[in-house]
Amino acid sequence: MTHVLLLHGLGNDRPRGHWQRWLAGELRRRRTPVQYPQLPDRDAPTLPAWRDVAVRELEMLAETSGERVLMTHSLSCVLWAHLARDLPAALVPERVALIAPPSPLRLREHVPSFPVADARDLGITDTRLVARERDPYREEPFEATAARWGVPWIGLPGEGHLNHEDGHGAWPSALAWVITGSDRAWRLAPG
Repeated sequence: MTHVLLLHGLGNDRPRGHWQRWLAGELRRRRTPVQYPQLPDRDAPTLPAWRDVAVRELEMLAETSGERVLMTHSLSCVLWAHLARDLPAALVPERVALIAPPSPLRLREHVPSFPVADARDLGITDTRLVARERDPYREEPFEATAARWGVPWIGLPGEGHLNHEDGHGAWPSALAWVITGSDRAWRLAPG
């Protein structure tokens, strides 16, 4: 059985209409175990506080049997880059999706207290970076972001940060990827 951990980004209070909340609901309807914690100080996050919660959630995830999947959005992609290299192997999920990571410049502009992470060589073999071609939290071309992260990537057409504020809600592609693990799942039109 697949077990899923969803980690949100800056300012996210898990609102109705956000794809992560939708995904958590859909997974629960399918009886797929999902963890969707509210990270502390969502509007003024610090790496130590977010790290503590994320590690506790990963420890709980590691206690499960079956495949473990992590889906991060925005600032939590940066959190994962800070965590990934130092985690014990037992806490590393089998699959990771990094959704709409911010660029270092935008991170410094919006959350100067949250340190930029070296995103290369995360040591995860089945990691995907998924983002729109253009994103207000990324000034660089998508291909440059993908190269900086050093993982396979899926570029979605259009502009936006893949959140409810840019009209991105229900996301069948994310659900299909969690269930199947297939990159073809990302080809479904986003909600």
